[in-house]
Amino acid sequence: MKKTIFSSFYLLLASLLFVSCDDNFTDLMTANVKTGGMVYPTSSIPYKLGSTPSFTVTIDVPKGPGIDAIEVYRTFTGKGEVLDQTVDVGLANATADVSKTLTYTYSQLIAGLNMPADEGELKIGDAWTLRYVSVMEDGRKVDNAAVTKVAVANFFAGSYDKNIKYFHPTAGGSYPTTPYSSYTEKVDLVAKNAYECDDWFGVWEDNKLIIHIDPANNYAVTLTFERSDAVAGDPNNPANVCSYDPATGIIKLFYFYPGSGGNRIFWAVYTPR
Repeated sequence: MKKTIFSSFYLLLASLLFVSCDDNFTDLMTANVKTGGMVYPTSSIPYKLGSTPSFTVTIDVPKGPGIDAIEVYRTFTGKGEVLDQTVDVGLANATADVSKTLTYTYSQLIAGLNMPADEGELKIGDAWTLRYVSVMEDGRKVDNAAVTKVAVANFFAGSYDKNIKYFHPTAGGSYPTTPYSSYTEKVDLVAKNAYECDDWFGVWEDNKLIIHIDPANNYAVTLTFERSDAVAGDPNNPANVCSYDPATGIIKLFYFYPGSGGNRIFWAVYTPR
């Protein structure tokens, strides 16, 4: 009987010690933890060379522990980091959600980073990174994991619906109303550099053409071909010239090559998806 009483006593004592230790552990884990400071900026923006005079970044600040200001730091691929600006929040998020908008131009993006004045010298795929540090009401600084990537992009690279008409002098159809072959397909124009993309030539996939669009020259379009006998334009209609419409993003190409019986003529219209 005595043995049973002692066993029960020690079991109860062990339970009390465990609860006490567990409470102390919880206190140690939570007593000094402070929350807040999270912000949610625009995550990514394409910087399309030649067609991005400015862009905006939105920083959403949810309601929570008061944020006095947000320090914005800026860097670029292969460069150091500079303090871009300090955005005043003034603890406004303590009572309601807050949204801040930042506007950038190229001159602002390159400030302090020893970068070229001509954006055309930038490499496709390089990027600016904006990171955000919240300055709290109590003076703490909170590094945010969320950043903004501003990636250098060719302004007309991307996905298109491509309608191509192929006029053959002897195989069938008639110019200009009934092409020998006509179809629409999805294509991706892949950037070669700031102002060039390539695509397959005509209706085949064994050689390519390069599309060059110059935003500094009224978006003039020129073509370079892998095959030596190809020529830009339409020999039957001089009014059909290659063009790019910056308002719609539509690209129109006209080209041909000579062969037995006459010219093989191609009309291609690329409409952004």
